[in-house]
Amino acid sequence: SYISRSVAGSYDNEAVAIFALIFTFYLYVKTLNTGSLFYATLNALSYFYMVCSWGGYTFIINLIPMHVLLCIVTGRYSSRLYVAYAPLVVLGTLLAALVPVVGFNAVLTSEHFASFLVFIILHVVALVYYIKGLLTPRLFKVAMTFVLTVGL
Repeated sequence: SYISRSVAGSYDNEAVAIFALIFTFYLYVKTLNTGSLFYATLNALSYFYMVCSWGGYTFIINLIPMHVLLCIVTGRYSSRLYVAYAPLVVLGTLLAALVPVVGFNAVLTSEHFASFLVFIILHVVALVYYIKGLLTPRLFKVAMTFVLTVGL
């Protein structure tokens, strides 16, 4: 509903928001390509600008986690994905909470829960990849079997 109103031609009232939306996505893709923490920080600042300018900021905080989850499910996890997403969620949420209209709703509303769930999933996947790099394939298989057995 947020994007359709803008696509329908409301650019005269939301030109700043459209720029912030596109710039945030641009910086997200730039961070994915480079893996740079500098661009990740700029991305969080751009997201903050979006939060300040338009209530449709939830479009960003829901679309990017869908992309991250799709990358994880299709086996395209990389450290660059982690660098692109983790700072956005942490810094972006902290900065969004500074906006008086948003406040603690950045943490409490269901619109943001998907981003936090994907954040947790991303950390679990990163931990698995890290442990996989430390152990031999046989030992990793034994460890995963043990964890899954104990977990169930």
